[in-house]
Amino acid sequence: MGVTYFLLLSCIGLAITVQAQDCSKPLAGPNMDLKGSDSLLQTFPDGTQVSFACDPGYMSAGGSAVITCNAGTWTPVRLKCEKRNCGSAGEVNNGHIDYPTGTDFGDYAVITCNEGHRLVGKSKILCGVQGWDARLPECEVVTCDPPPTVEQGTFSPVEDVYEYRETVKYSCQSDYTLNGSITISCSDDGTFVPDPPKCVKVQCDDPVIKNANWVEGSRPPYGYKATVKYQCNPGYVMTGQSTVTCDINSQWSPRLPYCNKTINCGSALKVENGRVEYPKGTDYGSEAVISCNTGYRLVGNSKILCGVQGWDARLPECEVVTCDLPPMVEQGTFSPKKETYKFNDVVQYSCQNNYTLDGSKSLSCSEDGTFVPAPPKCIKGHCGEPVIKNAKWVDGSRPPYGYKATVTYQCISGYVMTGPSTLTCEMNSQWSPGLPECNNSNVLGITLGVLGVIVIIITACGCYHCGFLAFIKKKQRSRRDYPGEGDAKEGEAVALS
Repeated sequence: MGVTYFLLLSCIGLAITVQAQDCSKPLAGPNMDLKGSDSLLQTFPDGTQVSFACDPGYMSAGGSAVITCNAGTWTPVRLKCEKRNCGSAGEVNNGHIDYPTGTDFGDYAVITCNEGHRLVGKSKILCGVQGWDARLPECEVVTCDPPPTVEQGTFSPVEDVYEYRETVKYSCQSDYTLNGSITISCSDDGTFVPDPPKCVKVQCDDPVIKNANWVEGSRPPYGYKATVKYQCNPGYVMTGQSTVTCDINSQWSPRLPYCNKTINCGSALKVENGRVEYPKGTDYGSEAVISCNTGYRLVGNSKILCGVQGWDARLPECEVVTCDLPPMVEQGTFSPKKETYKFNDVVQYSCQNNYTLDGSKSLSCSEDGTFVPAPPKCIKGHCGEPVIKNAKWVDGSRPPYGYKATVTYQCISGYVMTGPSTLTCEMNSQWSPGLPECNNSNVLGITLGVLGVIVIIITACGCYHCGFLAFIKKKQRSRRDYPGEGDAKEGEAVALS
């Protein structure tokens, strides 16, 4: 009885100990925290209830916010917290709203105005704890102040304020010419574009062209767009346009021509390693065109002009084309080596041991100062051991097998080879042509024998059929020629058959 009582008390004490166990600070779920002063505590007595609240910017999406400490363990957290969604921010007249990342807590709404309207207010509003953090801005129509005034000119219509895209037109007083755009308009930044014109007084001086005379056109004074035409006196040649016009900046356009005596410059001599051509002759104003032979480059002007004093420049020179060092090749070298190479100089490439040249062995200095063709490469070709069943090596290279290594195989006794017996290791590390096969000669013989028997049978049947038909035809002719005899012989033939 005493023992039983002792055990009973021990069990009760253990149960009380387990039930009275405290809980440590509970772990919060995503986007939430303990409410009130509970967030400051580290331990909680058994039976304590605490509540969670969603973080700012988050809202409850269901589930109990309360958990209970039960013998040192917290009941599960059922509360779910989701980002607050601010929804649409509304509409903006003469503008539009974009939500680049959405309408959840922390996202922005971006407001822009239509063309011709300006934003009054913030261009961005934030989805915050209480919703959108500011009222929507407004988009008001763009207006412009009156356009700039122009000296000796005016514009119309005249208004206090001009709306977007409204246009004004400029005009000048008598004897003045408009230089620039005649119309400008109110732009979306509240200014008139393009720049306003100017009113200028255009007057060109008398054209002075030596050894020339007036043919037709305007007479002085020469205002805007006045036009005159001149021609050279006999014995002179005109350079430039014969007709010129007074432009807005009070200058003749194109430039005034000039008249020179007719001159023939003759030959411009010779150019070593080149040639001189005269496409339009050697008279005044003509050009001599100089070009170099292949492998030479021009040093100087390619064209010289026949002018008043003769050819206006000395002849250029044709110097031989040179190339810098040819390209280097990994695992390879070239020769000869020089500081510079002349046109058509050739270099030869070679590779180090165990490497093979892939490409052109020789490069030459070309007419454009580069080596051609493209440089080769040094590659290390290596083929694996040929594996040919029922065959043996008889001649050729031994491993390792490099580029162009050659081996010859033959089938062992009782086998016949299909394919080439000699193989070569190619640049791509493959045997060429493909590996042969060794097939059993008995199987091949039986196959050929069967085919032979079939051919013999077909041939024999064909001959028998042909002979039988000939016999029948012969009997038919005999019956026609000798009636009565044929029947008996035919019966014998049938019996024999």
